[in-house]
Amino acid sequence: MALKKRGEKGGLKIRIGIADDHTLVREGLEAALKNEEGISVVFDAENGVEFLEKLKSKTIDVALLDLDMPVMSGKEVLEKLTKKYPEIGVIVISMHTNVHIVAELIQMGAKSYLKKDCKVEELVDAIYNVQFDGYHSTDIVSEAMFIQVKKNNQREEAMAYFNFSEREMMVIRLICSGSTSEEIGSRLDLSKKTIDRTRSKLFKLLNAKTTADFARICIEKGLYQPIGR
Repeated sequence: MALKKRGEKGGLKIRIGIADDHTLVREGLEAALKNEEGISVVFDAENGVEFLEKLKSKTIDVALLDLDMPVMSGKEVLEKLTKKYPEIGVIVISMHTNVHIVAELIQMGAKSYLKKDCKVEELVDAIYNVQFDGYHSTDIVSEAMFIQVKKNNQREEAMAYFNFSEREMMVIRLICSGSTSEEIGSRLDLSKKTIDRTRSKLFKLLNAKTTADFARICIEKGLYQPIGR
């Protein structure tokens, strides 16, 4: 007899973790999923820090993350989950409709993106699709993936033209995000001196005088895409 998959009728339930800073939203999500036979809400949290803390002692299959939360945003939680808990399927739920935001989240590892005003049926479908297929497509997700392919092609062309390494691309992203040399060095486990040398090289190659000028040039050449654009 074949073993039942988690979430199938009569089998183990798909375990859900919720992170949203609005109590009403968390309670609404739990209520919406309460009567779904193949789904169980294991815990909820009001911010990213609390979510990750609870995850240390509880196991989930799918995370439902709000994008805008105090203390630690959904984007920051997604980044940490992708690195430490890659087996967890992440569905971001937000009111943002900016396709570029969605594209970055998908690039970071989110398996789907839903608007908070979506129907319960779509939320349930998304959970099952992420659990069984590894992703759930919506109109905005499809558009975001198309944009991401174009962005990746532009990025690869720029990387090839300037002969940048992946580490240099990471430094570029962190500089454009506003990180200092000390912060970048700590993030990449490199000395401040090494980062300063890399920074000087990058500024020279792109003919940038200031950090703002550097970020503008990187955006224009497809080397960096800030969230929200």
